[in-house]
Amino acid sequence: MNKKILAILMASCTMLSMAACVNKPVPATSATVPSSETSEMSVTETTVPETEETTISEETTEETTAEETSETSETTTAPSETTTEKAATPTPKPIGKTTVTNAYSRTFKIGKQKFTTKYPKVTIKGVSTSAVNKEIANKFGPIAKKNDSVVKYSYYVGKKYVSIFVTVNLDAGKDGNDYYVYNVSRVTGKKMTKAEMLKLLNIKDSSFKSKVTAGIKKWWTTNVPDYKKNKSYKDMYNKAVASKSINSAVPFVNSKGKNCFLLRQMKAPTQAGNNDIYATI
Repeated sequence: MNKKILAILMASCTMLSMAACVNKPVPATSATVPSSETSEMSVTETTVPETEETTISEETTEETTAEETSETSETTTAPSETTTEKAATPTPKPIGKTTVTNAYSRTFKIGKQKFTTKYPKVTIKGVSTSAVNKEIANKFGPIAKKNDSVVKYSYYVGKKYVSIFVTVNLDAGKDGNDYYVYNVSRVTGKKMTKAEMLKLLNIKDSSFKSKVTAGIKKWWTTNVPDYKKNKSYKDMYNKAVASKSINSAVPFVNSKGKNCFLLRQMKAPTQAGNNDIYATI
């Protein structure tokens, strides 16, 4: 009986073994299922990130565009603001046309000799010159109306200034002139200081003083060659070259465009033909 049982068991094992071989596709199918699941997961996992990335990419694109637009807008606004600031900054006015004409003129006779007396006014387009013209009129108007006095003037128009040189002869036809200088700014229409004029002429104050000293010596040597032999002349010369006199010198430009100076505070000999020393430098 044991042998029969053993035989039955052996037969059952053989059948199970054969069934296992026949049903191999099942394990294969089982293996395929995980593979299919893996594939689906892979597709799903791959697709989802791609979709997310695409979305992120679109968002990034929109943000970048917005930022770029913002930056472009800001960049565009900045020049606009700069332009506004420049427009708000006062632009220097161009120097206007400058003319010097007669404010007053008349002709009179002393005996058979005819004289013309006149004084000037300056006009600069775009600026007021009323103050300097009023000063000139007040100074020379009364003199020009006298029949024994002659007022004349000359001028030079520079790039940023105009120099007016006025000569007054209080005894018509005789030696002895007084000189006056008016340096007027073409930018402001006002009288210029000594320092302002020297700056425009590009002359340092120390250099100007040296030139004035040399000019005085030259003037005396030319006009009063024997001044050293005459005590009164020598005293005048010493006063002329003294620091007080040198410091009073007024720079200007004559009608020929030459740099000059005038000693307003020092009287030279009447015999020499000039009451105020005026010379080129």
